[in-house]
Amino acid sequence: MDSADTLCAIRRDMEKQSTDLLLGFHDGAHFIEKPNAVMVLSGFKSLGPALVILPRDDEATLVVTPPWDVERATECCPAMHSIGTDNIVNALAAHLECHHVPPSRVGTAGLAGMPWRMVEQVSAILHGGARSTDKMVFGNARRKTSAQIDQARTATRIAETGYERLLQIARPGMREDELAVELKWTMKTLGAEDNFLMLCASSPNLALQPSSGRRLKTGDIILAEITPSYRGQMAQICRTAVIGSASESLKLGYELVVRSMEDGIAAAVAGATMADVCRAIDSVLEAKGYGEYCHPPHIRRRGHGLGFGSNLPGDVSVDNATTLEADMFFVVHPNQYLPETGYLLCGEPVLITTNGADALSERRARLAEILV
Repeated sequence: MDSADTLCAIRRDMEKQSTDLLLGFHDGAHFIEKPNAVMVLSGFKSLGPALVILPRDDEATLVVTPPWDVERATECCPAMHSIGTDNIVNALAAHLECHHVPPSRVGTAGLAGMPWRMVEQVSAILHGGARSTDKMVFGNARRKTSAQIDQARTATRIAETGYERLLQIARPGMREDELAVELKWTMKTLGAEDNFLMLCASSPNLALQPSSGRRLKTGDIILAEITPSYRGQMAQICRTAVIGSASESLKLGYELVVRSMEDGIAAAVAGATMADVCRAIDSVLEAKGYGEYCHPPHIRRRGHGLGFGSNLPGDVSVDNATTLEADMFFVVHPNQYLPETGYLLCGEPVLITTNGADALSERRARLAEILV
């Protein structure tokens, strides 16, 4: 499928729901957990607040800020009319003056994520009569397009190259934040326009947390959750490395966590639920006596969808009954705390196919030893 298929599906649902005009909003702040209606409807990753005005049966309009970014918008979205502006609310008001649509036949997506003053202004323009169509928009984007899948594969290669760079340069005395900056720069030179990176080190790690100025030491366990975005599509790998030789307990603990991940990936088949994937992971750890550590506060989920458009199928968790379909894309990561070793990370990005889950990484997670 491609982006045109997604738009056709959305327009069919607009007709079913008697929606003549769809307004997709985004505030320009891109985050791994935050769905983006503008990207779903246009494929454009904005620098600031942006809006897609999608009539049910006419040309769509992309409104971007800052105004000078209209040139990039026009190039990225040739099938849409692009407008540059300082204020997307004013642009919306001008559009509605020329195209009279009853508020009851207007749907919005992403509006709840906008600044509250802007939400008030939009609500006033529409006289409070528009309805939320978030589920319809993001639901129709639950499966990745062929272009997004290609971009996910590239993002995965970038993540793996970033991790290889970590193994090359991590040494005692280096600060965590220095290592994190070097990884981000390496991945940026490979085409990553954004990167959600969590990197920390200790012995043991009680949790995964952002990098600090702490200096690495021999015996430290480095945790890295690496999530580059390539042309708006993220991929994530989770990795663990130790500076020096790994203890036997660390080796055994990591083998167990990797085995739980592999069972989770094996359970990720079309027709299964995200809860099924989570239970497959948990069962491996519970069988070894770690059931207590398979629940909060030690763990909240075993993976999640990868946006920036739609973040479906959501979390790998026991309370997520979302059914898996071909072309859904998410990360499976047990990321488990064990009392003998502390927190450990392993995770792979997986694409659901008709033959099961395809892990996009070329090299699966393994415990790395950085010998110095």
